[in-house]
Amino acid sequence: MAKIVTDKSAGGKEQKQTGAMKSALSRSSSRVSAAKPTSAPKGAVSTKPHGRVRTFLREVRIEMSKVTWPPRKELVTATGVVIVAVVIAGVYIGVFDFIWNVIMRAVGLG
Repeated sequence: MAKIVTDKSAGGKEQKQTGAMKSALSRSSSRVSAAKPTSAPKGAVSTKPHGRVRTFLREVRIEMSKVTWPPRKELVTATGVVIVAVVIAGVYIGVFDFIWNVIMRAVGLG
């Protein structure tokens, strides 16, 4: 059984059928109201590949302008710390690799 709903939001009274017993006319009119808008809203991503790339690059530029860049001296210091840490980790791993290599050859597994 269909349920009749009264819509009072538009100022006038409009009655609609809901449920399984809708008529063909009411179905076709609901399709029209649910149609996609003719133009995309502002800020929407384009479906064309070059439009998406352009939107992405524009957003990257905007976000990069918000970045607080460190002073040159701080950047050089942080880079030096990272390089020293990588060298220490490499030496540490290399020493343990050498030790395990010697142990495996002594046992006869390598």
